[in-house]
Amino acid sequence: METFRKVLKDCNLVDVGFSGNWFLWERGNLLETNIQERLDRGVATDEWLSLFPESQIQHLSHSFSDRCPLLITTKRKDKRRIDRSLKFEAWWVMEESFFKKVRNIWENSTRDLLSKLESVKRGLQRWADEIRYSRKENKEVLTSKLKKLLEDERSDEILAELIDTKIELNFEIEKDERYWEQRTRVNWLKL
Repeated sequence: METFRKVLKDCNLVDVGFSGNWFLWERGNLLETNIQERLDRGVATDEWLSLFPESQIQHLSHSFSDRCPLLITTKRKDKRRIDRSLKFEAWWVMEESFFKKVRNIWENSTRDLLSKLESVKRGLQRWADEIRYSRKENKEVLTSKLKKLLEDERSDEILAELIDTKIELNFEIEKDERYWEQRTRVNWLKL
């Protein structure tokens, strides 16, 4: 550890700090075996910090791994306009209401094929916006619940609730992974 501290000093690296839980690694699902440690740190030079004054490191809640991911941002988000054309999203089929919604829209459209398809497009756009909002809200609720559970004192009930919350959050994350897999494929085909 002393060698590590010497390298930090020799390279003029300082701890950037963080927001979120203090620990980044957790092991053990039982109260008697639960261990929490802060293993990873973000370090930078003063020059780097002056180039990125808005930078921050956030300890995110973990659900898949025993390690918390670190989110490093160097500037605030840009708010850009979103393209409103309808593109089928692979994660839609993971939603319980998807097939029922498509069937309902299709059966309630009484005109010709092109009109039915246009109705499906408009209906799916509205449905996708609602679902996207509720998924985002659900992920935020699950993430904050997970964060609170991680901060709570450990008990068998808390650890059981932690596992259930992680499973629910993992299902939502799996939908995000489907989304990004589809984006990767689209970019690959373009190139």
